[in-house]
Order: sequence, then structure tokens, then C-alpha cells
Amino acid sequence: MTDMNDRWCILRMSGAATLPVATALTETGYRVWTPVELQKRRRPRSKATKEVTLPLMPGIIFAADDRLHDLVTMSRSPSLTYQRWNPETERMEIRGCPYFSVFRYQGKYPRIADRTLDPLRQAEQRGRFRAKLPTFKPGDNVRHPVGMLGGLTGVVLKVKRRKAVVMFGSLDLEVEICDLLPAKTAA
Repeated sequence: MTDMNDRWCILRMSGAATLPVATALTETGYRVWTPVELQKRRRPRSKATKEVTLPLMPGIIFAADDRLHDLVTMSRSPSLTYQRWNPETERMEIRGCPYFSVFRYQGKYPRIADRTLDPLRQAEQRGRFRAKLPTFKPGDNVRHPVGMLGGLTGVVLKVKRRKAVVMFGSLDLEVEICDLLPAKTAA
């Protein structure tokens, strides 16, 4: 996803505003991320289902800290608005952003290393539907982000349904596919 030297700050907001804030900040040009899961919900008064995107951690968004000062300024402004170019009307439009604040601890803004978010990325990946899980082929480089094998990079030898045989150095282990990340994403 990002470079290992990247650092993130934490943004807080009400649980219902998590995805709207993430969307608004992304449209503004900020690099933000929040773990989400897809759930199937029944449509009212029918048996049809629809997919709904919900945040895994309502009220929390991670933003790249390279524009921390701009985020603090925006969160403290009396009206949380931003300008966005509308190609249909060919003019700038003012849009609103739900209220958010930048998390502070003992008067400072804590910064989180990118690799510490790997368990959240893994939980997000686990929450996806089976069809949307990443598929690995023999020869793909993968990384196990947490646990006993945390940080190790290996090569997929063969794939069996929901598990893959991965060679970590000289050790061949059978690992659940949902516990693996592509090496280019995690490293």
C-alpha cells in the first residue's frame, strides 16, 4: 500500500461519519485510510440482498501525516468545507465535510508507523467475501504480517482452496490465504 517509512496520524469523528469523512478527505486530496468490511444485508420487504460497506473501526480514520498541519487547520475551521472541480459544470464547487478532529495525546499528535497497521489490513482482508480475497499463484511473493511469522516474506509453492503452501526460507508451511498479504503491498 505505502512505503514502510510512511507515518500516519489518527482522525476521530462520530461513527456514522467515518466513511463520509474518508470520502470527503480523499476528494480533497488527502491520503486517508480506514479498514472497511463488506456485509450482505437484505433489502426492505424483499428477499434480495445488497452489499453494504461498513467501517471496522467506526470513528477512526488514518491520514498520512505529511499534511498534518493542514488537517489540524481544517478540523478547527468553523465550517468544514472544501472546493472541488466539477467537470460537468466546469467550475469549482464548495462541498461540506462532516466534523472530525485530529487525535492528540498529552499535547502532541501521535504518529503511527505504516507497518503497525498490517494487522488492521489483515482484518480488513479477512472481512471481505470469499470471492474477493486475493488469489495467489505458485511463484507469487507473499508476506505474513503478524504472529509467529510476522514480517517474513515467502514464495507460494502451491494453493489448496483456502490455504497455500508457502516457503519461508527453507521452511515450507501451510498457511490460510486470508493471513497473507502480497509482498508488494506489505513491503
